[in-house]
This record gives sequence, C-alpha cells and structure tokens, in this order.
Amino acid sequence: MKRYMHLMSDYAFKKIFGSEENKSILIKFLNAVIPNEDKIIDVIFRDKEALPFQEDGKRMVYDIYCLTHDGRHIVVEMQRAFQPTFSDRALLYSSHLLLRQLRSGNAYEVAPVYGIFLMGFNMIDQTPALCRRVSLMDEDRHELFSNKLKLIFLDLKEMTKNSLEECLNPIEEWLFLIKNMENMKDKPNNYPTYDELFEAADLSSMANEDVVSYSQSRRKMQDDMEGMAYFGRMQREEGREEGRLSTLIEKAKQAKEMGLPDDIIKSLFGL
Repeated sequence: MKRYMHLMSDYAFKKIFGSEENKSILIKFLNAVIPNEDKIIDVIFRDKEALPFQEDGKRMVYDIYCLTHDGRHIVVEMQRAFQPTFSDRALLYSSHLLLRQLRSGNAYEVAPVYGIFLMGFNMIDQTPALCRRVSLMDEDRHELFSNKLKLIFLDLKEMTKNSLEECLNPIEEWLFLIKNMENMKDKPNNYPTYDELFEAADLSSMANEDVVSYSQSRRKMQDDMEGMAYFGRMQREEGREEGRLSTLIEKAKQAKEMGLPDDIIKSLFGL
C-alpha cells in the first residue's frame, strides 16, 4: 500500500478537508484559493444536508459546508466523474446557501457565498482552465455587479505539472498535491505549509478501521475512473465508426452518380 492517501477519494477528501481535527488544513486551502479577500482565521462546520424548499424538490448534500469567522458561507465539492450539467449543479448548490439566509425582517441582506468545486474533468462548452472564477457581472460595463455569489472551479485534469517544484503559485501546489500525493514517498523539503497535510494523509499513522474505510473508498474511486476511461474509449470508437460509415456513403453516392448498378455498389461498399 502507498504511504499517503489519494486525496481525490471520497473518504480522504472529507477526512482531510472536512473534519474538525484537520480544520487548519482546510483554512490554508481556502486562503490559497479565495484571493483578494480578508484572510480566513477560523471556520465552523455546518450541517451538510440542505432540505428542499418545496415538497417535491431535490435534497442537497454538500461534501463540505462551513462558515468563516466573519460570516461568509463556503461550500467545497469534489466531483471526479464527468457530469454534463455540472455548471447548473454548482450554481444551484451555491444559490441554495443564499436562499437559506432569507429571514423575515432582514431586508434581504445576505452574507457572501463561495462555491469551490474541484473536478476531474473539463466542463462542457468552456475553454479548459486550471482555475476558473465566476461572479455576477455587468456585461456591458465589465464591472462586478455583486460580491455575494462567487464560484471557483478547479480542474484537476488541467494539472499536468510533474513535481511540486514546477508549480508557480499556491493554487497549483494544492492541486498538484490533491492529484498526486498518493505517489509521493515523503513530504518535500522547503514546503512547511503542507506539513500538516502530509501528516494527516499518512496511512501509517491511522487506525486499522480508518485504513479499511479508506481502502474501500479508494477502490470505489478506481472503479469510477476505469468506468470513465471505458466510456471515453467507447465514444472514440463510435466516432471512428461513424466517420468510416460517412466516408463509405459518400463514395457510394459518387458511384451512383457515375451510373454503377445498385448491386455492384452494395458489393463494393458493403452497404
């Protein structure tokens, strides 16, 4: 077994970033990801289940939901498997935290909400980017309309650095470790910021029952990754077959225009 947990597994991600014992790790991560804001000093973990506003509505369960010391709401989600409507899901999850703040007599005043989404895939209809920040903007004037809702998408598929030393900023460092820590034999020198992270992810210091829980989660992640790879291969094969068939049909049309009999065309092209 490897020395460190794979931080993209469900068990490891929630233990490292969503537990009271490792709260300081989450705070360091948030301060690296959320720029140009007052530094987060402390967080309070909140109930991760959000009940629907209507009887037939969908129940939401966040990976991590917390409040900062100054009242900002933050949800952190890990989504490994491809989801075609992930942008809608991210918007709904984050907007839900705005609506939950609505109380009688509060004049619609709400605290800022941050949605931080780590993904193992590229989003549909978006240029691939390691870090994408989305805010409510005035389209004509290119000005920030409101600072009350901010979405941050972190695409782990775009993390292609081969070592921690190649990373250019804290966000790249964090994403490199989340994606690659399992394959590291020891914590790197000259990076004391991540000492706590390596200690918390060290399997040799964990109780047997925790190692078993992690192993089960790790196998589930591997199954998901193999399923995604198989789906990708099938899509590529279908695309090649469609291309081959399209070429045959075009050649058959040309043969038809040249006056070849149908039975000859069928024999030549297998159509």
